[in-house]
Amino acid sequence: MKRFLGVLVVLGLAGCDGEPTPAGRFGEVTSAVVVVNPVINQGSTTSVAVGTARSGVEFQAADLEPVRTDSTGLALVEELPTGAVTLDFDPGTYSFRVEQEKELYDVVVAYRDGAVQQLIPPVRYPIGGTVVEVEAGGNIAQAAASDNTIIVLAPGTYPGNLELRATGVLIFGAWSPTEGPLSIIEGNVTVLGGGNRMRGVKINGRLTSNANNFSAAFSDIASANITGNGVSLLRNRFTVGQATVPSSNAVLVDNTGIP
Repeated sequence: MKRFLGVLVVLGLAGCDGEPTPAGRFGEVTSAVVVVNPVINQGSTTSVAVGTARSGVEFQAADLEPVRTDSTGLALVEELPTGAVTLDFDPGTYSFRVEQEKELYDVVVAYRDGAVQQLIPPVRYPIGGTVVEVEAGGNIAQAAASDNTIIVLAPGTYPGNLELRATGVLIFGAWSPTEGPLSIIEGNVTVLGGGNRMRGVKINGRLTSNANNFSAAFSDIASANITGNGVSLLRNRFTVGQATVPSSNAVLVDNTGIP
């Protein structure tokens, strides 16, 4: 079923050590999941040095109440205004731009010696345009046939093998803060179109991508081989085999299964 705007997806986030963290409510409130001082995985082109503090790092976004990171370096900020938003770590600030209400952003920064630096450009999960909800057992490839489609997966199992040929496709999986991804793709996933993104999906097969500007976040993936440029992998768990990421321009932060 297709819908336009107003889709609610509640995304619970679990840290790499399994500790539940707050939910980012895409489509309901304007929010950002902020990751502070992540582990920089081997092979990442990230050159910014991160600090050691992850737990209890306090900052204030715009004029909202201050928040603190959990033990894994994550914090959720909700009810953000649109336009330029400043995160004030006192000392040190970082600004990014919120384009539209009810969107979700992943923001990853290093905080060291009172300075805040961007590690990865903010990952924007836009609201608007065509939203396709796919029930368990449905055909993800068919739903993702058009460019710039937002796909929302219900909990359950989906058949593989899956090829994503369109560009700019955004796939959200259902997530439990205690169980992790609840939207499970049985089989391999091959990403051929550029600018595709996944968040909160479990892939029981192999993820292969030779496309540019691919992004995966908060997902469980058995193994991966990624050869495109401009790749961003944030807080994923590679559960069977290690991920091979020979990209010349990859940002790899807080992933397990990557050295």
